[in-house]
Amino acid sequence: MIILWRMFLSHLLADFTLQFDVVNRMKRKNVWGMLVHCFTHFFVSVALTSQFLNQTWVTIGHYPVSGWGSLVIMLVLHFVIDQLRVFGMKRMRFKDGTVSFLADQFLHLFVLFMVSPIDFPGGDSFLAEKWTAIACMFVLVTHVSTVLIYFVEKEIFGKDFPTFDEKYFLMFERLVLWAFFFVGGCWWLPVTALWLAQLFYVRKKRIIDLSTVNISLSLAITLALGLWTRYIYYGSLCW
Repeated sequence: MIILWRMFLSHLLADFTLQFDVVNRMKRKNVWGMLVHCFTHFFVSVALTSQFLNQTWVTIGHYPVSGWGSLVIMLVLHFVIDQLRVFGMKRMRFKDGTVSFLADQFLHLFVLFMVSPIDFPGGDSFLAEKWTAIACMFVLVTHVSTVLIYFVEKEIFGKDFPTFDEKYFLMFERLVLWAFFFVGGCWWLPVTALWLAQLFYVRKKRIIDLSTVNISLSLAITLALGLWTRYIYYGSLCW
């Protein structure tokens, strides 16, 4: 599972962390912007899986496909999927909302799963490498959560994408809460409770305007990923 998790990490980094606002706008305007985005994804994948690229990853029919071949297939399909989403929004007036976002991510992850070897020497466990899994959790807690919560609030309240201050304040809140799950023993429970209390205090005092939906989703996502991260790191929830 080493390659699968590294490919998942490359997807998270390229589709969220490294997809800056300017890149997102460019890829919706013309094919060159889309190519910049897709090749960013390709090069991040190469960097994270470089030691495995000359080995066979999958077999299509009777033909073995190396890591290089798998990444080229993924590059082409990534371009097609994203172009279809842009085409649907521009020409067919499909709504750019939660459903389209989740469908887009599902298709990308399906392709990633199909081109990655599931069983690979040195990767016979589900997580294979702690650092890769924890890095994935980090990106999910920060950038992926920001985009998901934005789409949900957009559907309900018609909100715009959060401003720079709001975006990074909320990312910081989730990140600190997530980091508490690395605290040894059972001390993570009281410190987590205290941080949750201050978050509700911030909302009550209107230091920053947070909706109930935002707070609920932020906490649910962070707590779930925090528990999963703690289990990855320690092998149990109370160590």
